[in-house]
Amino acid sequence: MMKQIPKSADAKEERRFERIGENLYRRGSGGLIYARVWADGKRTFRSTETDEPIVARKVLKKWRDDEVLKRNGIEPKTAALERNRLTVGKVLDIYIAAGCPTKKMLPKSPATVTNELKNQNMLRAYFAERAAVTLTLADCDKYRDWRNAGGYVVERTLKNGTTVSYQGKGGDRGVDLELTTLGNALGLAVRRGQLKNNPLAGRTRYGVASKVRHCREVAPTPQGLTQIEHWLRVKGEQEVADLVCFLAFTGLRIGEAVTLEWENVDMAAGLLHVKREKRGIMPWVPILTELHGLLLEMQKRARSYLLFPSPFEPEMARDKARINRWLKSATEGLGLPHVTPHGLRSYFVTQARQSGLTDAEIAQLIGDKTGPAIIATTYGDVRPDHLMKQARRIQLRATGQTVETAANAA
Repeated sequence: MMKQIPKSADAKEERRFERIGENLYRRGSGGLIYARVWADGKRTFRSTETDEPIVARKVLKKWRDDEVLKRNGIEPKTAALERNRLTVGKVLDIYIAAGCPTKKMLPKSPATVTNELKNQNMLRAYFAERAAVTLTLADCDKYRDWRNAGGYVVERTLKNGTTVSYQGKGGDRGVDLELTTLGNALGLAVRRGQLKNNPLAGRTRYGVASKVRHCREVAPTPQGLTQIEHWLRVKGEQEVADLVCFLAFTGLRIGEAVTLEWENVDMAAGLLHVKREKRGIMPWVPILTELHGLLLEMQKRARSYLLFPSPFEPEMARDKARINRWLKSATEGLGLPHVTPHGLRSYFVTQARQSGLTDAEIAQLIGDKTGPAIIATTYGDVRPDHLMKQARRIQLRATGQTVETAANAA
């Protein structure tokens, strides 16, 4: 395939070419031979990558033949060969180099890109050398079996230099996310003409909605939150306890919270300025009474411009994974149900619902552009004690009295 010469070759530069045949020019004494051709609607020079006139003429003829085939909707043989040689690893390379765009070639959120970059590690371990055109839907089933059997081995180097390895099992939801990343990469290859079609189009999802654990199922009760905070403070983990309470009092995602700086805190206005993930809305959070008291205590212990600095490097944000581990240790030590950082976001939503806010208002407060629907289906919940209190307000007879009033009178 001929290569285009640099754009800097203007009219003055073109005069340096020596004509050696029809539409063939040599640049400099003994230099490469260039062909003068029409490309993209204009005349330009393309390198034949040879200094032999006979070879250059063959290259030019082949290039012209291929152009005729393309204009008439016929695929050149070289295009088919290149497509058959395109591996899954190369498809992923191209997708990553393009920035993991959407189907409309728009940029995705940084968090989504980060997750897709992680997913490609597992995909490469299984598919890297496979020709992309040979993929079938049956390969998805085989990949799922391989992942759930622990086929992907994760290696980590500890601080003491020791390397440990363990089997990473993704589960059906994780497998779906990984194969979605592969499908996105294949879709970009189709868009660029490197593949005729996406072999994973129409793939069935393995995850079942009824088996997905929502964040409301890993949210603490008010009493549980108090116990977790106390347990962490007794262990001397003041900053971890601060972050746990901060997430519960703001409804922020942990990724939104750990990057906050003290300059984002506006006590006078009663606002916390935040940068939302997932293209979220509402760039602020109200500083409620509980959060105000927490921030005052945190200011006394502040050791960095960050609200939640790393315990080892004050200029870096705290590691999110360690917060998960501390919550797991706390709940196991206290005998409480499992709690996650995202469950603390659900805690805020539940408290807001029980305080009388509408789902639309809550969605705005937590910065979720999906709106009230996601509050009801994913985050929303009311606790049994609150539900019982509300149930006592129901009137079952037209007496003008509520059940609760009648019961008290009796």
